[in-house]
Amino acid sequence: MLTPTCNIRPLPPQVDLETVPVLRALAEANRALAELKGRAATIPNQGILIVDRT
Repeated sequence: MLTPTCNIRPLPPQVDLETVPVLRALAEANRALAELKGRAATIPNQGILIVDRT
């Protein structure tokens, strides 16, 4: 049997995640992902972004 190498805490966390700093970071991340999605659409061959590691 394998021995765990890290201690993973149970979900859901017992803290309030809907704080002002977290919500601000979420909004910023959402804008960044939207920008990335828009720029990715301009790449002629988007298949070059996909790496198959199987």
